[in-house]
Amino acid sequence: MVDLSNITHEARRQHQCAFCGLSIQTGERYVRAKAPGGGLLAKRAFHSKCYAGLSAAVAKKG
Repeated sequence: MVDLSNITHEARRQHQCAFCGLSIQTGERYVRAKAPGGGLLAKRAFHSKCYAGLSAAVAKKG
């Protein structure tokens, strides 16, 4: 399981999850992590559950 304690934040404004595309509402806990996109490695916002599932899938794939 991925430890999200050091990379989770409480949203001060609305964000869009880079994985599922749904809104992360103000006050909701979310993960801010580096992820590829548009040819760059940029910090992106993820729902905590989306990030945990994505990390588990990547770890399983090897």
